[in-house]
Amino acid sequence: MKKQELINATIQIIQEEGVHQLTLAKIAEKVGITKPAIFYHFKNKQDLMMGLTHFTIEKYKQIVAEEYDKLPENDALRYVHAFLQGNLRQLDDPELIRVHAGAMEVLVSNKEATAVWRDVYEQELEKMTPEIGQVRADLISITLDGMWYGAMCGVWDTERAKAVITYLEKIMEQE
Repeated sequence: MKKQELINATIQIIQEEGVHQLTLAKIAEKVGITKPAIFYHFKNKQDLMMGLTHFTIEKYKQIVAEEYDKLPENDALRYVHAFLQGNLRQLDDPELIRVHAGAMEVLVSNKEATAVWRDVYEQELEKMTPEIGQVRADLISITLDGMWYGAMCGVWDTERAKAVITYLEKIMEQE
């Protein structure tokens, strides 16, 4: 039994029944363990939900970092390009969309998760702002939020996302 199996079961239950129907008993049943076995990995349901939040953020940051490493060091908009391409990669992955959707449900119902996500937003904006300025960084952030929402609702596709990100990159490269 791994933490990741519990997080995956949590995501699945949240998507099927909603975060308010999530119980440790349901998670244990889905994974095929007893409820007390969950406590080996997580102190309580709140801790499990924060585990889901941190897993989602780490996966997100990992993909953006991978995209950053692919870009040349002399790219004046290296972080912006990595941020856009990393998000595009994730928007093209149904499993990652599912993970983010589960994490967003936790975000809505959990102040601690809200604070963690707020820190991620602030960090992303702090990295982009020196390259493109505050307004353009906000434009990218808001646009991607809308794309993520559309992807989670099943009304956004990869080709549209690619077109929007290509357009955003062109805008960002203009003076």
